[in-house]
Amino acid sequence: MRVNPFMMLAAFAADWPRISALLDTGARRTLTVRLAGLRTAPAGSAEERSAADAAVRAVLDALPADDAVRLWREGNTKRFAGTSPAVLHQGYAAADLCLLVVDGNPMVGPFLGPLRERLLAVTTLSPDDIGTAMDPRLIVLSHHNGERRLPAFQFEAGAMPWRVVLEVNEELGADTDPWGAADWWLGANAWTGTAPAGLLGRDRDQELLGAARALAVPDGEE
Repeated sequence: MRVNPFMMLAAFAADWPRISALLDTGARRTLTVRLAGLRTAPAGSAEERSAADAAVRAVLDALPADDAVRLWREGNTKRFAGTSPAVLHQGYAAADLCLLVVDGNPMVGPFLGPLRERLLAVTTLSPDDIGTAMDPRLIVLSHHNGERRLPAFQFEAGAMPWRVVLEVNEELGADTDPWGAADWWLGANAWTGTAPAGLLGRDRDQELLGAARALAVPDGEE
């Protein structure tokens, strides 16, 4: 039986909070490079399999001996056999580890992954569509392949953002939590009675700001 490295990477993603704490800076850098290579390798190719093997080795070589041995033994079980890159471990895929390590994207796994896909299903623009003068307050999300996209609701016309979007994004901390900000704009909202993005251009800017500021105020404070 040969271990499926994609399943091993999926297992690392499922246990990433613990595993990442055991990797030093050099190991994290090596893993990032190898996962970036995995992402760009042709699907189904020997190059893809080799890149996955190298990424697994980058983790195992950097872990304390006991952890590395335990993970390797876990990998030598029937459920870790095979060759498919699409296998899941507890709802995580190898692509999720790429998102976590290469992109710093926390929206992975069986719960946050579907939310990521829902938020990316709206019309989006690429950074190239916006140009080098892109305002840092804009929400920027990343696909499973690392491609960066901006939800199009943020723009009044062409590459010109709504002023209230920039103000609300700043209130929501979109620079550090773009996914939370996107979910606020696109999800149901009890304050506004509808998804806030649907109120843009309808003379309800102050209501949008009020709803965002109310969310940002800690409980018990005015």
